[in-house]
Amino acid sequence: MKLSLLGLKRNIALNRQTTFLVGGKAKYFLQISNKQQLYQSLSWAKSKSLPIFVLGGGSNILFRDKPYPGLVIKIANNKVRKIKKDTIVVGGGMFLPQLERKFLENSWTGLEWARGIPGTIGGAIHGNAGAFGHEIKELVKKVITINPLTLKEKVYSSSQCKFYYRGSIFKENKEIIWVVELKFKKGKKKDIEKKRNNYWQYKFKNRHFFAYPSAGSIFKNIFIKDTPYFKTYHQLANSIEGYAFIKGKRAKTKGGKLSTGWLIEQCGLKGKRKGKAMISNYHANVIVNLGGAKAKDVLYLINLCKKKVWEKFGIKLEEEIIIADH
Repeated sequence: MKLSLLGLKRNIALNRQTTFLVGGKAKYFLQISNKQQLYQSLSWAKSKSLPIFVLGGGSNILFRDKPYPGLVIKIANNKVRKIKKDTIVVGGGMFLPQLERKFLENSWTGLEWARGIPGTIGGAIHGNAGAFGHEIKELVKKVITINPLTLKEKVYSSSQCKFYYRGSIFKENKEIIWVVELKFKKGKKKDIEKKRNNYWQYKFKNRHFFAYPSAGSIFKNIFIKDTPYFKTYHQLANSIEGYAFIKGKRAKTKGGKLSTGWLIEQCGLKGKRKGKAMISNYHANVIVNLGGAKAKDVLYLINLCKKKVWEKFGIKLEEEIIIADH
């Protein structure tokens, strides 16, 4: 076994590999675009007893300040492999904005809601990304993975992916999403453009875009049925919207979920700072990097939100972002 790999880099700053711009260095870093290279890198890391972290677009990751002691593999398998009658087959490293534009160019419907969401399609499937009442699971027909330990491929149907709110089986089994087959329907380009633009305008109006780097929503929203306030819950007729009374205030719900941002805001934490990290003034479920933020400061704010929301509401928050364990 060779002790080096083509393209292998050492001591690479991980803050430049994420949208958060936070984190220490990786002992080894390698960008992977083909299967043979992936197999070689996994075997190499195994031979040296190195931990492995698989990175997509880096839009939902918080790396810690201390160095990552193993190999970070960035998946760059990002080509269109095949277009069929009603499906498209792409590499798991394809960026979601690139794929969403491909849908528009070909007048395919189903992905309009994803406009403006960063990251890769593999990452989106891993975390069952969603917005506006939609989730990526709606489009998934097939997923091909590679087991990092055995190097064996496995094919999953949509149902075998075991999608749930902001998650899938791949969060548990740690298999690498290598190829994805997605469904689409033909539509009218002007209608698709109108829908995606409406989503975009909503995000802009509600300030879903921030002047500072972030990882998007830090926590998952809360299913109202899992809270002490479910007995006050009312769903509006013929609507996914509803409301519940929490500590004397009427809180809106959508799809049976309560906004975590609302809970954090009620704790008076909007604008709270620690070092160069800050709970956003625009959306309390987002922590922003004001410039040179440390992971320890972000983690302080994450834990502060969890502590205050639990003390005030008796609700346990769960991270949506992935905090690298090293």
